[in-house]
Amino acid sequence: MEYDLRRCNLASPVADVRGLAGRTRAIAAAIRTGLARGDDPDNIEELIRCAEAAGLPLTLW
Repeated sequence: MEYDLRRCNLASPVADVRGLAGRTRAIAAAIRTGLARGDDPDNIEELIRCAEAAGLPLTLW
């Protein structure tokens, strides 16, 4: 029951369509990409936000 409530909350990592492991891999890849390019921490943070947003389920509202 608690899992279902977390899954419905879009702010929860459990709501990610890639699953928890997929979300973790996407964030790790974003960090590695930023570090490899020599980006500053603010740009790496933006890459992380984009990786997190990519896994949000599509909603109509």
